Amino acid sequence: MNIFFQDWSYNRGNLRSQSVLLLFRIAHCFHRLPPTSRWIGYPYFLLYELLVVWILGIELSYKATIGPGLRLFHGVATVIHESVVIGKNCTLRHSTTIGMRHETEAVPTLGDHVDIGCQSVIIGPIHIGNAVVIGAGSVVLHDIPDHSVVAGNPARIL
Repeated sequence: MNIFFQDWSYNRGNLRSQSVLLLFRIAHCFHRLPPTSRWIGYPYFLLYELLVVWILGIELSYKATIGPGLRLFHGVATVIHESVVIGKNCTLRHSTTIGMRHETEAVPTLGDHVDIGCQSVIIGPIHIGNAVVIGAGSVVLHDIPDHSVVAGNPARIL
């Protein structure tokens, strides 16, 4: 239950983000059930897709692994691939894309305390270290070490 409260408190004052993350956490719990029991969650998965993806326009896959304390500013036009791993206490802003470049490629892994500016793109089999700040509009295609600030297209360490 602690993960629910952390998300809720990190998004204090933003009822939409709190609601999206609550719906995400519940769907993720259903997804983690053994395959023989997962059918219980199918109606909920449909509800999640309808509310979060279709109505709110936030493609946050319930299959993604996301640590506690995710801050979601606005969220509109955000796309998070189902295989992405995001560490704890990270911040995502609107129009952020985290995924793959090609169908056969792996997806990014983000460390803890990563702050991502709006309209950023993080794609490919890369690792973003802990305590990294990614500037707005950045296109990240390569690994980023811990405690870095990056910006630009392509993103460079500042």
